Amino acid sequence: MKIPLQSLQLNQSNLQDFLDCPRRFQLKVIEKTVWPAAVAEPLSMAEQSILLGNQFHRICQQYFSGLDPEIISDHIFDSALRTMWQNFLPFGEQLIGKFYRVENIISMPFLNHKLVAKFDLILQINNQVYIIYDWKTSSKKPSRTDISQRVQTLLYPFIFTESGHKLFQFDNIPVEDVSMHYWYPLCSDPEEVFPYSSSEHERIFSFLSDTINKINLLIEADELFPLTEDLSKCQRCVFRAICQRGSRGVPLDPITEIDQEDLSNTHFDLNQIIEIDF
Repeated sequence: MKIPLQSLQLNQSNLQDFLDCPRRFQLKVIEKTVWPAAVAEPLSMAEQSILLGNQFHRICQQYFSGLDPEIISDHIFDSALRTMWQNFLPFGEQLIGKFYRVENIISMPFLNHKLVAKFDLILQINNQVYIIYDWKTSSKKPSRTDISQRVQTLLYPFIFTESGHKLFQFDNIPVEDVSMHYWYPLCSDPEEVFPYSSSEHERIFSFLSDTINKINLLIEADELFPLTEDLSKCQRCVFRAICQRGSRGVPLDPITEIDQEDLSNTHFDLNQIIEIDF
């Protein structure tokens, strides 16, 4: 008997999991397996990295919600977080008086599932240009090539172009008016910009369709999803012991830190976020 297709919420993190290792995706997203292995070691450094990322997102949200910057400053006691904040302030001051939306979740249906993205900041300029900002708190910026190949770089402008127009009360948003910007408060060259286009939108549509169709076929087969052939992917996987691919993790790298920021939603209150479903 054919197994009914399970509707999943697919975000940048778990889609990246599928690309890195289908079995990891199955364990985490479909089977909802909880396993106590550390993502990376030493554990204290990994935990600190995630904590700092969450704290920085929180103070940015407070800033854009109108809280006095001096009050925010008075409650920052960690030196690394204070450096991030001081580097952020000149950037934030440039946006005073502009129209933006902060910490919004957007979901949209796609091939029997839902694509979901949480946007740190969406800036609107002259009612026609839309800049998606995402805060990245790693101490080292990955290469532009590495960033361009991450699912987030593809997924966020796609979801916003398809479904984000209601945030700004427009009928549609032309793809050429959208760009994806990463902002690294600990880097001397903090901003990494990825323009969007019609051809890119079509390419991402094909990529997402192909990827999710593969997920659907594997779900329908009702078997173990294949393990990655790249054993280096296992070194920062919490399920590596289950798959008998090691018991100890390795230190975080900039790419790992990017994704770790999005594994926890503790830096914002879901009850205060406008969720849009189309």
